Amino acid sequence: MYARWIWGLYLQVYLDLSINSVIICMCKHYICKHYISMRISIYNMLFLVLLCCNIAIAEDDSNTSVATGGDQIVVSPMSTMLDVSDTVSVNVLVLDEDGNPIEGRKVQIIPEDSQIASANISNAVSDESGYVSFYILGKQQGNSTVTVTDGVVSSQIDVAIRDLIHYILPYFSGDMQLSVINPTEELNYIKIQFYENSERYIEPVVVRLEAKEMKSLTLSEELDTALKDGWVEIHSTDLVFGGIWTSKGYLSFKKIEK
Repeated sequence: MYARWIWGLYLQVYLDLSINSVIICMCKHYICKHYISMRISIYNMLFLVLLCCNIAIAEDDSNTSVATGGDQIVVSPMSTMLDVSDTVSVNVLVLDEDGNPIEGRKVQIIPEDSQIASANISNAVSDESGYVSFYILGKQQGNSTVTVTDGVVSSQIDVAIRDLIHYILPYFSGDMQLSVINPTEELNYIKIQFYENSERYIEPVVVRLEAKEMKSLTLSEELDTALKDGWVEIHSTDLVFGGIWTSKGYLSFKKIEK
């Protein structure tokens, strides 16, 4: 009888301990689960904050500046590579806070270093479409900037002046694939200017080639427009090879002596 009582007491203590262990386990699981959920929520919140910060940084990292009130100065191109004594045309668009063109706004064109690049402008006042046009002239090798400002907002154009090597491709159809090869051990920049057999002006395409790199380009895709037949000029900072396949065989770049 006494032994049964001891055994019953032992069993009761064992069951109490087991139940307590289960309860403790469940509590730990509940706390752990909610702690993890809380951490996940915190991480999600931090992620959203960082994402918003990144978006804000990306929006600020543009070549169009917006002043208080929302006026804008938009430049095209935002960067250019020129040969010494070569020129490039720049278009400036002045807009108000609603994106409407501003007529009669006077702008200033300020080269950072006029020994490297200078600007030539005939009319510094925006027309009825909000446009102003001017030219940048490459004077000597180097890197510089040209700032366009109305005194409140401004935009900047990055300019690289190089003593470029000139090539010509006497025939090119708009849907052909152009191959360019950098045989050197140095970084090479190539400006591809397509001249269509029409009066339309086609913007140049600038290509960056790492050492020993080859690229194949379809100009109509790069320019996002259909191209007719024409011819191509290639200006490079160093030696390049390349060409196109035609129905009569491979047509390679021909170097032009200055």
